[in-house]
Amino acid sequence: MADSPAGTLNFRDLGGLPAGTGRRTRHGVLFRSDTLQALTDADVGMLVERLGLEAVIDLRVGPEAVEQGRGPLVTRDVTYLNAPLREAEPNDEPPARQALLFSLQHLEAPTSVLGSVVRAAAAFAGRPTVVHCAAGKDRTGLVVTLLLALAGVETEAIVADYLASGPNMDAVVARFATWPRYRAHMASVAPELYMAHEPTVRGVLDALDERFGGVRRWATARGIDAALLDRFPELLTEPG
Repeated sequence: MADSPAGTLNFRDLGGLPAGTGRRTRHGVLFRSDTLQALTDADVGMLVERLGLEAVIDLRVGPEAVEQGRGPLVTRDVTYLNAPLREAEPNDEPPARQALLFSLQHLEAPTSVLGSVVRAAAAFAGRPTVVHCAAGKDRTGLVVTLLLALAGVETEAIVADYLASGPNMDAVVARFATWPRYRAHMASVAPELYMAHEPTVRGVLDALDERFGGVRRWATARGIDAALLDRFPELLTEPG
């Protein structure tokens, strides 16, 4: 499993997750993270030279990505895709419900780029790729949940991966308090929105089954090619 770059607070390799009888996700091919804007030069060397990073999928909205920047990784020959997923907006629902509604809106909205994000990540499958947003919890969590489900990863492992962001959120919040854009967002929402709530990820998985007939049917309805969906599990998993 990869070490975490010093400039990240919620980075992890998604390898080693159970994905059906006798299979597990491969190490070193799919990573998730919080923002990469604070990477050190040593971090960049680790990602590019040791892990062989080939692609970055940045889920921050356009103004956010431009304002905050890509960090020193911009100097390296790594494919960069900005696929903006808008942040959760404040409302009167409980925080766990707010995060779930954010995910459901992206799953259902025909104008969301979510289908394109999943298509791109599936196309990069088998090549070292990192998916990230700002905190690496909800926007990244939604995309990763879809990718892991499409790869056949077991439900409890998907839930556990989402919840693994929880212990990292205090450090993320402390960092965001020093960055004006995120400090302003934190001031506009309940603090609990920056926590990882189990009903959020379970609600997404339930909705995929109940509203869409499963994750593959959701992906097909979003125009993702069946042949790509067939190849994806083989590229992301291995016997083990």
